[in-house]
Amino acid sequence: MRRKKKKIVIGLWISLVVLIIAFFRLVIYQNNQETKRLAELAQEEIEIDNDATDNSEGTADGLKVSGDPEDSSADETEENKYTFDDFEATYYAMSKATVREEPYDTAEIIGTLSLDQLVYIEGKCNQTDYYKIKINGDYGYVSLEDVSEEYIDIPLPISSSKSVPSATKDILFIGNSITLYPATSDWWGSGWGCGATAPENDYVHMTVAAKGYSSYDYMSLRAWEFSNTRNNEVDDLDPYITNYQYGTIVIELGENVKGHENHFKEDLNDMIKYIKTYNPNARIVMLDNFWPYKSIIATKKAVASENGITYVSLADIQGVAEYQLQEGDEFTMPDGTVYTINSFLAGHPNDAGFAAIAQHLISAL
Repeated sequence: MRRKKKKIVIGLWISLVVLIIAFFRLVIYQNNQETKRLAELAQEEIEIDNDATDNSEGTADGLKVSGDPEDSSADETEENKYTFDDFEATYYAMSKATVREEPYDTAEIIGTLSLDQLVYIEGKCNQTDYYKIKINGDYGYVSLEDVSEEYIDIPLPISSSKSVPSATKDILFIGNSITLYPATSDWWGSGWGCGATAPENDYVHMTVAAKGYSSYDYMSLRAWEFSNTRNNEVDDLDPYITNYQYGTIVIELGENVKGHENHFKEDLNDMIKYIKTYNPNARIVMLDNFWPYKSIIATKKAVASENGITYVSLADIQGVAEYQLQEGDEFTMPDGTVYTINSFLAGHPNDAGFAAIAQHLISAL
């Protein structure tokens, strides 16, 4: 009986040991499984992080790559922000019209236009009140308010403070370089007709000598020929026509109007009106062009006819080489200084040309 109990106790201990061993093996297995699971989770997180990083970089790269088209698109959008209807016209600039780099009010200013300057319009902006214009071989933009379809008449500087003079002189010559040209390095003269070898050989002094005038003036209004605002230049006549009543006034202008013919007729009429305001009794004589610019000559003849003034033709000497200085020829001063005729001097009257001009004018006077 005692032996039987002992066997039962031993059996129980063995069973207990087996259970303990099984328990520990189960715990170890579960720990291994948990460790494996955690390792797998950790690996998944690493992969997720890597994917996120890759995606982030890919997105950045994508932005960069797609950014070029987007930037290009932005540029294209900027370029296409303003569209223009075809519109070709020639207008006149208002006073100090502003030319801008883009067609809006705060765009960079790239230039200004003088009053009555011709404006060549090539398009009208659909988004803003601006014209697209061609200027100096490039494009610019001006506000619709800065240009006019019509020539803007500039009032003559007639003033009640300037009265008809009582002092008299025989004759006034109003001209360009053919009448009077100052001393420059280009030529040998100093204050007489450009191209003449001496004062007594220009048409002014030859006419005065031939007619026996005892009092005379001659002046240059050359700037008037080039100006877009010629009426702003006529008060250069004031020292003469508001101080003296001349018997005769000769107008020798037009050679430099070539390329500046816009509203030339109106401006020439205005000049004559201004002269007559202060010299109402003067005989006005218009001298023909020395150079054969047909359209300018036609305008001068028309103005002379409309105003009832004498027109002196130079048709028989216009463009004739024997009456002109020739480029490359030389002129030697009495002191031995040699001048070579340059491109500016070439075409001006030589002594023979001045003599011919004087003869035509003397005959008319």
